[in-house]
Amino acid sequence: MLASNPTPPHTQSRAQSRPLCSVVVTSYKRADLLEHCLGKIMSQTIAPDRLEIIVADDDPQSDFAARVSDWSSGRALYTRNPKNLGLFPSINATIARSRGEWIHIIADDDWIDPGFYTSLEAAIAASPQPCGMAVGNYVVFNEDKKAYFPSQPLAEAPGILGNAFLARLAATNPLRVPAVLIKRETIEKIGLFREDLPYCGDWEFWFRAATKVPWLYVPSAIAYFRVHARSQTRALMRTAQSAEDERRTLDLNEQALPPELVPHIMPRARAHHAGQMLRNAKAALDLKLVPTAERYIREACAIFPEAVRTAEFLACLEHPSMAKLRQQFHHEATRHSAQNEPRSDGTI
Repeated sequence: MLASNPTPPHTQSRAQSRPLCSVVVTSYKRADLLEHCLGKIMSQTIAPDRLEIIVADDDPQSDFAARVSDWSSGRALYTRNPKNLGLFPSINATIARSRGEWIHIIADDDWIDPGFYTSLEAAIAASPQPCGMAVGNYVVFNEDKKAYFPSQPLAEAPGILGNAFLARLAATNPLRVPAVLIKRETIEKIGLFREDLPYCGDWEFWFRAATKVPWLYVPSAIAYFRVHARSQTRALMRTAQSAEDERRTLDLNEQALPPELVPHIMPRARAHHAGQMLRNAKAALDLKLVPTAERYIREACAIFPEAVRTAEFLACLEHPSMAKLRQQFHHEATRHSAQNEPRSDGTI
């Protein structure tokens, strides 16, 4: 069984010199995108001896060693897992092999702007307060639409992020993995990524880190997150595994929040995620993915019981393939309809 919250890697002797940053490049059957990602890393102006590059190939059948060596001019270490581990187990195993003071995780389908590492390094050095995490902005590239969508700023200005960021992380995940740098000391303090949350392992880690160490916001550092048909994110959403992970992550976040903050943050967060799950259920029904739609609907109701009172819920149950669920939720749906019918005195 995979560990839910893996223990940190052994602390390396401080006498041993470390590079500034270890770049963990996760890869799975996407050689064309891996070449592009490595090219963007190689174009960074940071000195080569300050940047360790490790490619973690999670496909035991592939062998990109020669190509990775060519694409990186021999700088990148290529590792191939003996079996398919999954994203976060592969990341954890690679972090354990890395040496950098900071760790940057980037998938083979993502990339970074020139100056990404130098911007972060300068901001970390200039920060009046030590930080355990650093984060830049990101741009979502939708491959289907060939369109770019910049992220919303995390704050009005660069610097240490405050309690508003913690509250925002408790409710939702406003970040993307390639925009974040993790200090090794943070991993030694809070542990590695959970391996039982394939869709939300990053979100859970970000929130856990935000409860323990300061985050530094560096908007000049830009990463690119690609949305496309071959992504793991798309695959997990297609099975609704994402919905289960979101429910479990919200439960974990709620338990970690100070009790006085829970009523101000979590009800709205649960309503938001349940609404998105019901919209995903409707999209799954349009694609005739009935088991996926049912899973989304059940998770929406588990995460936020009041979801049965929403128009999105009733719209899903009206679909011809939802006869079984209509029967199960008949009482809730009937009660909701009755409450919205005109009263005999003409009032609503």
